[in-house]
Amino acid sequence: MSEFTGKKLKEARVKKGLSQDAAANLMNVAKRAISEMEAGKRSISADELAQFSRIYEVDVRELLFLEFTEAGEEQRLAAKYSSFFKLLEKLSDCDIEDVYWVIKRKVEGLL
Repeated sequence: MSEFTGKKLKEARVKKGLSQDAAANLMNVAKRAISEMEAGKRSISADELAQFSRIYEVDVRELLFLEFTEAGEEQRLAAKYSSFFKLLEKLSDCDIEDVYWVIKRKVEGLL
């Protein structure tokens, strides 16, 4: 397995807030296996990769491909906000103002 994939596994685990022990329990493997995978010293089966993807809630391609990782965040945000703006188009001007007010307060940490 590549060092890149090991690094991405560790990043995804940490982002998810899991320890190596917790990840090992969820994967039904020894903690040492998680450590070795993250260090790029142990290969990962396709099934394990799919399981990591599900547990860490990341796209498998994000764990495998540098190009996907670099463009992935932008693609995810574009898709997410595209849906948001489609919903906004259906609201009245007054409702849109309310949404912006809530977003502004949330960003300011007041909500």
